[in-house]
Amino acid sequence: MLKPFAAVAALALAGCAATSTHEGTAAGNDAVESIAFSTAPCFGACPVFEIELDRSGDGIYRGERFVAVKGERAFAASAAEWQAFAERLEPFRPETSVSYGFENCEGPTVTDQATVVITWRDAKGAETTLDWYMGCRQPGLAENGERLYGAWQELPLDALVGTMENRFRYEQDQAAGG
Repeated sequence: MLKPFAAVAALALAGCAATSTHEGTAAGNDAVESIAFSTAPCFGACPVFEIELDRSGDGIYRGERFVAVKGERAFAASAAEWQAFAERLEPFRPETSVSYGFENCEGPTVTDQATVVITWRDAKGAETTLDWYMGCRQPGLAENGERLYGAWQELPLDALVGTMENRFRYEQDQAAGG
């Protein structure tokens, strides 16, 4: 039997790809002034970084581990890139902040997976945060998690985050001082 929180989350998030909690994608995205997106470490070569991006396309990237560039860098996203990023995340935007961590997983769970934390800010400064553990493998949640985790790929961040093929090389080069 599912825990009450997990049951509600499973039902709400299983249909996320088709619906939004904010009266449609366009209306929800219009209310969003900025989005912060971060990844937490996993047991492996998961990139660990955070970004903050505002509606104008001004962004800050902070790379930590298994990324092409460590440290802080400014980046710019086009209006189309902002829109694609915001639209990809919008179906997951909760009405109130939600943490869906390892302890809430029911059924199949993969340990030592990454976590994604997204914070949406509106023009009044109000924030809503989703904290999502990627190891929950319940049907519906796993598919949504992959879509959520890869949302950063809508932005021009490949040169900063890097590619999967290069992640181990980045860490080895950086450990050697390169």
